[in-house]
Amino acid sequence: MWGESIYAFVTWVNNPLVQSAVISPLVGAILGLLFGGFNNSPPPAAPVTVQQTVITFRQTVVVNQSRGTSSSSDDVWAYLGALFLVVAVVIWGYSRYASDILHYWLSGVFSCTAFILAAGLASAIRGQYNSAEWGWYIFTPLVAVGASIYLTELAQAGIIAGAREAAFRYGIIDYYFDVLDDEHRIWILSQLFGVVMGIGATLAAALRSLHYLALMNQRASGTLSSVWFSLARYTRFSARASGVVLLIMLLGAAYFMLSGQAYELWMRRG
Repeated sequence: MWGESIYAFVTWVNNPLVQSAVISPLVGAILGLLFGGFNNSPPPAAPVTVQQTVITFRQTVVVNQSRGTSSSSDDVWAYLGALFLVVAVVIWGYSRYASDILHYWLSGVFSCTAFILAAGLASAIRGQYNSAEWGWYIFTPLVAVGASIYLTELAQAGIIAGAREAAFRYGIIDYYFDVLDDEHRIWILSQLFGVVMGIGATLAAALRSLHYLALMNQRASGTLSSVWFSLARYTRFSARASGVVLLIMLLGAAYFMLSGQAYELWMRRG
């Protein structure tokens, strides 16, 4: 079951773009921190706990939210027709490119894992983990990306044999009506929803790690302080309790879809 993940990891590592844009800079940054980062501890007046850092950050940010409502009187049948076309296209498209989508998702998971580990290691070397709370915000995203690897394996196992070849052979309408039956359509849709939610969980985990990395870099002044401030501001939703709940819900919903439980529940209901 893990053969696809191992193959994808080897492919990801051997990708020249990954080696030049991800692995080499990470190795260089870690070596630089190992040789010179021990002297870059936070100033004494800097906050030393998660709560203090978050409070300091929030005192600086002024959030102005505006909400608007809109109404539409478009014909309901137009929406139904558009919905049918969207469903037909996504089923046909996922059947054709499921393997490619899963490959890129898995590559993204490996990239997120490398980023989270590098952020945690760099912060530890620089002495920025002044409380056990900081470690929790590295551990949580790591668990999420680990679960994402398992989800990609479920998605790979859920690909219908021969669906890719049939999707390349037939057009959208012919494939939807002539090749697939109702069970196939429901299965593919449930798998697609699971993949979308799984990708969302991976991104949420990466944003959570990025937010706390940005917060830690707020504890010292520098030329990039404004950049870190902006990153902390725009990713702060991922650090709230609602962000953790969303992450858990995305992982749970992705598993519910990709494991086939949603499909079985729907078929029993029908």
